[in-house]
Amino acid sequence: MSSPLAGDIIGPDRFRALWQRCLIDGAADDSSEIHQRLLDGYREPQRHYHTLAHIEQCLGMFDQCKSLASNPDALELAVWFHDVIFEPGKSDNEKRSAQLYLQFSNGVHDATTRGLVDRLIMATLHDGSSLTDSDAMYMVDIDLSSFGLSWDEFLQDSQNLRLESAELSDAEYYRRKTNFQNWLLARERFYLSDYFAERLETRARANLARYFEYINQQR
Repeated sequence: MSSPLAGDIIGPDRFRALWQRCLIDGAADDSSEIHQRLLDGYREPQRHYHTLAHIEQCLGMFDQCKSLASNPDALELAVWFHDVIFEPGKSDNEKRSAQLYLQFSNGVHDATTRGLVDRLIMATLHDGSSLTDSDAMYMVDIDLSSFGLSWDEFLQDSQNLRLESAELSDAEYYRRKTNFQNWLLARERFYLSDYFAERLETRARANLARYFEYINQQR
């Protein structure tokens, strides 16, 4: 998934510019330390899918649609932070990721930006909540964009996700995973925004149909 420019996508210059654009007047700039905290988080050893490669993928998708966003800086901040806290099996990873952003941005970003980034991160719970505007839909679609990659990339991502749930039996893991995937497929559109639906919908549905056959063969 990584492109030759991936290092630039997740590099300090890009993040520093983003963080500084959001600073209120007179606020201290700790963007270098915050960027390093993000990198350290996404490099933790328990991660196989929720890594820097996922953030690279998401930022690449963000770059494609950012001109359509109402608040592109808030959307990009949400992409950076949405999986920075990840403990396998925990249900509060998104909440804790949002809280880390709120901790770092306290007193340096304005209340509107902070509230929006918080809500966009929480939209990646993928439970249908927090979807009250187009930016939230872009956030959800960006996070799910890997479903619409090539079959080989999609399968590798699926295998990496399985490695992050080693405590579950195959039967329990695939029961939970297919329940979620079938919920996505049952929606009128897999992708909520026109941008991603037009570009990735057909492949995402084809990948999942092929994946269901694949996991049935593994049992």
